[in-house]
Amino acid sequence: MSEPATKPHWQDYASAIASGILGDWLEARDNPLAVPMHFRHRGEALDPAAPQAAKPNLIVLIHGLTELESVWHYPDQPGVDYATELAADLDATPLSLRYNSGLPIYRNGEALAEALEALVEQWPEAVENLILIGHSMGGLLIRSACFHGRHQGHQWTHRVSSCIYIGSPHDGSWLARGAHALADTMNRMPRDYLKAVGEFIDLRSEGIRNLSRGEVVAPDVEEPPLLPGAAHYVISGLLSEREDHPVNTLFGDALVHESSARGQERSGWALAGVANFPGIHHIQLTHEPRVAAQLKEWLT
Repeated sequence: MSEPATKPHWQDYASAIASGILGDWLEARDNPLAVPMHFRHRGEALDPAAPQAAKPNLIVLIHGLTELESVWHYPDQPGVDYATELAADLDATPLSLRYNSGLPIYRNGEALAEALEALVEQWPEAVENLILIGHSMGGLLIRSACFHGRHQGHQWTHRVSSCIYIGSPHDGSWLARGAHALADTMNRMPRDYLKAVGEFIDLRSEGIRNLSRGEVVAPDVEEPPLLPGAAHYVISGLLSEREDHPVNTLFGDALVHESSARGQERSGWALAGVANFPGIHHIQLTHEPRVAAQLKEWLT
């Protein structure tokens, strides 16, 4: 059982939501609501040079748009999550990442790649295995960081044993696409008040825009392959427990279709494992016992 983590304050939640929606705008103005990227351990910001109980293996949980690391906690069990449950079996230290989810995904990917390199270099133990688990946008961020890490010749990329993408819209999110389409429609309307609505919707962050298309690199960069040498796993959910129910076809897990979570439109992907969970919605995927059991089956 993990030690209880400090429950995030309401200001942390407000900052996470504001950053997800307007993160790039907030950062450009040095607004304190813009979330700085940092690793966390047991509910506190991590000092990589002096962590508690440093292990040779690291598990990093990466949240999605407008979320905090607390999204991973089991209901009524603060501090207990997939990483803490896997840690004992894998002789690993459980960590999480907090970041400004409204920034362009490729910029967060660059920052995460640098942060992981510093983490591995400063860790008191020689890091043998690095396991990255991302939810929604967090899965796209993993792919982006792996690309930038390889491009920069970072050592941490050689330590990654597994990447797990949970409800990640590799081919884009239908809801984010809907916001883009609605904004375009409103902006073409002849009425000023309708244009104003479109302009307001258009204020959405670059992170949301990237999410709508599953973009993990800058616009002028070719789509990268999955990180070689690591095992890649996909987990998806569906709203209805009956797989052929029309609601699943329309909405997937509420935000991401199963095909997008699997990266069906990506080329050359070789996945080590795929699991789909009917009756589990997008957020529930982050703290579901059946998902935890699947992770244990794959990783231990």
